[in-house]
Amino acid sequence: MLFELVKIMTLTLGNKRNIEDAKHLKGVALPAAMMSGLLAYSALLGGLINISADRDLTVNAMELSKMAEQEAEYAMPARTMAEATETILDERFPRVYLNEDVQILGSDKMLAAAIGEASKRSMVYLMDKGEEYSFVLLKDGTEGFVRTGSLNGSLATIFDKADAQKWIADETAAILKSPKKDAEVLAEALYNEEIHLIGTNDQTYWKVVYGDITGYVDHNALMDEMYVEPEPEPEPEPVAIPADSLTAVPETAAVEEPVYTEPQPSHTWNGEVLNPWIGVVYGPSGKETYYNLNMNGVIALMQDAGYNYEYWVRSDGVKMYGDYVMAACGFQVRPRGTIVESSLGTAICADTGTFSYTDPYQIDIAVDW
Repeated sequence: MLFELVKIMTLTLGNKRNIEDAKHLKGVALPAAMMSGLLAYSALLGGLINISADRDLTVNAMELSKMAEQEAEYAMPARTMAEATETILDERFPRVYLNEDVQILGSDKMLAAAIGEASKRSMVYLMDKGEEYSFVLLKDGTEGFVRTGSLNGSLATIFDKADAQKWIADETAAILKSPKKDAEVLAEALYNEEIHLIGTNDQTYWKVVYGDITGYVDHNALMDEMYVEPEPEPEPEPVAIPADSLTAVPETAAVEEPVYTEPQPSHTWNGEVLNPWIGVVYGPSGKETYYNLNMNGVIALMQDAGYNYEYWVRSDGVKMYGDYVMAACGFQVRPRGTIVESSLGTAICADTGTFSYTDPYQIDIAVDW
């Protein structure tokens, strides 16, 4: 429409140039008809400009609205976007773990620049596995390349190096071909056998060497010290008595047995109390028995471990170490120095015994009966 108006005005002006009384238009007022046409054209052109401006503003407002919506979408809370991303990745890409501390590279080239780093045992998404380098995505959104050899499909096979001697705490312990419960059994280690620990982690099975076998064992079946049977109490050495001090002993004379008071029960226990006539009771911490051996070796071990108390025998025949009843415990569940309640009072685990093979929670109380 605008083009047609311009065309009409051009033809009108051209015709006017042919009119004799309007040959010289320069410096002369235009005829009234021409002025009317120009004014109409100007008004119409102004209206079109206004319409165009209104349309531009309308378009701009729509675009701004779209931009605002997009910005709002991208400005969603990080937690929501992370959850959505992780859900999608869980369905499409496998989770793997790093078996060493690594740098995240910007490309799959040997001399590529590092763009981040990740620690051993970190979980990453395997986006694309390559022969030498693989493309991965970290949980924080970092994506890049790592050596394919640094990836592992299971945390159970990622170990920290160790070099320590351990001993079997259970009656038997299975040496497995792989670190999982249903793995093939390579050998059976027996109680108190020595085993070489070469790898640890926060999982159930640790890497060990047993004889010429390298395998895996449940670390709960290991103890730090080999069990040593307490030495029997030595027989007292005979004492020479001068002949002139000997007196005849009537044949009817009887050897006096030591006299004890009634066993003193724990003030927190109302059940049956261990005594010389009842050899087994079930107290506040489980099965209780008693034994009578020389405690010198046990006391020396306790002192070496930092427990420097006084040894004495209570009036009811119970051997004491400081304020505690002396007891033998299963060290695999109650290590030396553990405090445990018994029917005869609060006890300290100072010794151990073969009874712990079958019942590691049993308590064997030291007495002078």
